[in-house]
Order: sequence, then C-alpha cells, then structure tokens
Amino acid sequence: MTGTRRVSALMMAPVVAAFVPLAACGPAPTPTPVPTTATPTPTASGTVSSPAAELDLTAPGVARAVVDDLMEAAGADRAVLVSVTQREATVAVVKNGAAEAWGYRGGTIAPVRSDVNYVAQAFFSPDDFALDDVGALFRAGMAVSGSDAGQELSIVDYSGGYVAMTVTTNPESRTVFFNPDGTLLPTLEFGSAEGLAQGYREVVGDRALALQLGFGTDLGVYLDAAGAGVGTTTRRQRAARTPVIVTTRNESATLATFNPQQIEPAVVWKVVRDAWVAGEFTYDQPWSCVADDRAGTGTPRLYFQVGSTSFTTDLSGRRLVG
Repeated sequence: MTGTRRVSALMMAPVVAAFVPLAACGPAPTPTPVPTTATPTPTASGTVSSPAAELDLTAPGVARAVVDDLMEAAGADRAVLVSVTQREATVAVVKNGAAEAWGYRGGTIAPVRSDVNYVAQAFFSPDDFALDDVGALFRAGMAVSGSDAGQELSIVDYSGGYVAMTVTTNPESRTVFFNPDGTLLPTLEFGSAEGLAQGYREVVGDRALALQLGFGTDLGVYLDAAGAGVGTTTRRQRAARTPVIVTTRNESATLATFNPQQIEPAVVWKVVRDAWVAGEFTYDQPWSCVADDRAGTGTPRLYFQVGSTSFTTDLSGRRLVG
C-alpha cells in the first residue's frame, strides 16, 4: 500500500472510558488524503472530506487501536520498531529484507520516511506489549526520570536480541525501562544480597560456559564468554538501571572456560560483608569480585578488591594465602 488512509479508530465517537474495538467500526472507507486544516476540502470525486480528529494516544485504549491499524496498513504482524508519542505513532516492519515504516500523523495513516534500517534486529509482536494505557506508562516514566518533556514510548531491539519497552524524554533525561506487561524494570542494588542474586540470574541464566564472571558496585554483574566470531568476546552485563546489555569486542580468549553455575552470589556477598565488618572498607567505597581460572587449575577462584584491600578466595569464600 502506498496511499494515505484514515485510521479506522478515527471513525469512532470521541474517546470515552469504554473504548470501542476496531472490529465494531465496520470496513475502512475508500482511502483518500485527509486534510489537516479546519476547512472541509473537496476531493477528486466531488465529495467533501472533513479533517480527521487528532487522537490523544495517551488516552486508555487509543494507542493500542492506532498501532493495530498501523500494522494492518503495513500488512504485517511483527515489527522491528514501535514508537508512540501523545499525538503520533510509527511502526517499522520488514518487507523483502528492508525496513518499511508506517505512521499516524495528523489524523491519518500513511507510509512515512524513517531512518530505521534492518540489520538483523529481533522481530516482535506489538500484541505482546502493554500498549493499552500509554498515559499510565508516561506517568510512571515521569515519576522515575523526573521529566515529562516530549515523552516517547519505544519498543525495539535494545541489545543483542533483547526487545525493550522504554520511555524517553526530549530534552533527554533518564531512560526508563518497562517489562512487556507494563511494570517497571526494577533498579538493582548491588550493595545487597538480593541485588547480586537477581543480577546473577539475569546475566547467567542457564549458561554453562564463561571466561569471567564479575560482580561489583560499579559494574553490576557481567559475564564474558567466547563470541560467535573468531577472535571475539561477548559480554552480558546488568547494570543497576538498565536491562542486560550484550556487547562484542575484538578480543581473543586468554582465560580457560569454567561453568558459572559454580559461583554462588550469596558467597560473594558474605565475603564482602565480612570484610566490611572487619573494617577493611566502608560501604561508600567501591568493591568488586571477579571469578575466573587465571591460575589454570581447572577450578575458578574469586578475586576481590574491597576498598584498597585485595585478596583471593576459593568458591566457598575461604581466603587463600599467596
């Protein structure tokens, strides 16, 4: 489709609490350009086309209906991008290996120009994300970031195939991440046993091979493993306020691999807490723990840096001499 058509959601009565499903609106009218001025304009057929009402996409149910119409217009059920502001929405889909964008602008749906390029991003279904009340997501985003200026909701492959739903602002403040069900991605406190354990679960999962596994106040939790390409290393990292980010660097593995399931976050936290109780550092000082087999023994060890003190332990947290 290359023409412009009026979004079927616009055929409804003004938006009220009980939002009418699109299917109840009947078939879409014959596609015609919809003027954005306030004066009715004669069409080529001689009939008069009134300007489309511009919807508030933050009202309950409206963004969902408009995104559904955009996907229908694009002729796809999976996207690589969804973007919603108070007055505009965009979806990007892939056709014949290239990205194609459709937008809702000024009360109409039509193809739009976009800088989205398809470079093997993850596909997703907009139906899997909580778009039924974008206004509520914007309010939650404002509560976290402290700004509601130029808010925009985006769903996109954020890193390494992880599709994230975020709310950002313009001017830019803090990016706020949401789970697909619309709940806020929790901020992790790495100065606690619970924060370390949650970061470990998200980063390690069921993975059985690692080159290095790290914990700390500055880096959060990360896992390095051999990359898919020759001479590359991949890092999965969970910071306090962002989901797991995957990065690849051109670096050959020099460490022996080990099973990260051997490492217990509770042991790491106990060692850190014991060092604090012993007065070796204070909680306002950074600490880190790196698990790897740099000694080449076939079993990883835990290498700690707490304040200005360095020491090594076995996997049970017992300090080693030498």
